[in-house]
Amino acid sequence: MRSQTGTAAFVVALMFAPAAFACPFTPPPVRDLDLARFYTDAAGSEIDPVLKAEQKAAAAPVRSYLKTVVGQADLSLKEKTEGMAAYRAKCAVEWLRIWAEGGALTGTMSGKQSGAELRWTLAGLALAYLKVKDTAPELDRKVIEAWLSKLAAAAQADFASGALKHNNHYYWLGLGLAATSLATGDKAAWDKAQSIMTEAAADISAGGTLKLELAREKRALHYHAFALMPLIMMAELAKSRGEDWYALNDGALHRLVATTVAGIENPLVFETLTGKKQETPIKAGAGWVQLYQASFPGKLAEPKFELPSGDPWLGGNVGLMQKALAMHVGRSE
Repeated sequence: MRSQTGTAAFVVALMFAPAAFACPFTPPPVRDLDLARFYTDAAGSEIDPVLKAEQKAAAAPVRSYLKTVVGQADLSLKEKTEGMAAYRAKCAVEWLRIWAEGGALTGTMSGKQSGAELRWTLAGLALAYLKVKDTAPELDRKVIEAWLSKLAAAAQADFASGALKHNNHYYWLGLGLAATSLATGDKAAWDKAQSIMTEAAADISAGGTLKLELAREKRALHYHAFALMPLIMMAELAKSRGEDWYALNDGALHRLVATTVAGIENPLVFETLTGKKQETPIKAGAGWVQLYQASFPGKLAEPKFELPSGDPWLGGNVGLMQKALAMHVGRSE
């Protein structure tokens, strides 16, 4: 909890923030999602461009909302003045509270793609919330955290029937649960995330590949990089708690990083593994590379590909996420 001195400083900063600044208008909460699958083959490698465009348009309100929440949370940690930082945090909290009160994403999720969107969004929201939780009023925290817990339960229920593969989708569920646990204190969510991470580490072969992602044929390389996003972030969340998930299965995550980076720099690596020409270019930075480099300096040669600073599904800027995690650990001690 914030100290009385810290709370007073926050209130004063908020009072004297620039009057011209106002939070963006919060869009109406989206309760239901109906997103169609856009792959036309069983392997999930051939994309129908029309279905893909329709899916993107249908998901746009949720993705736009998440991008704004994440953006405001990031700015709250980047602003140079306390007043502006406080306003940015206030906006992120306000947007979260309004959608929480409106029961966003708690309605009907039609189709597997809607479930995937829920998992990605949950991860991004919970991680962004960790960046601003310390500024949120107690009543707002209760509303937001109850909502995140409800989304986490719904996301977990998707796998109860056993119909969904334990591939990258399962790893994204793990990240959503781990982030929700840190945000809410839900031990059961953390235990499940740890179980998912343990299974993921067991999925990684001695050669640093994932069998279910290799099955994606020409998009195998893409999905190896995509799977690393939740896996690396989960390992970083665990590290903030003093747990070493990088060490699972004899350092399996290190093998996956090495093979995937080698494939991004030379797709022939994965073309040999799959017998299929890989779809390129792979925009695979998305923050996980920076997180890995920060934790293991010098272990990875400087990559020769684009390195985005983060992704909305990873809660935004991953460097700022590291700062937020350090703050969170400090509050918990």
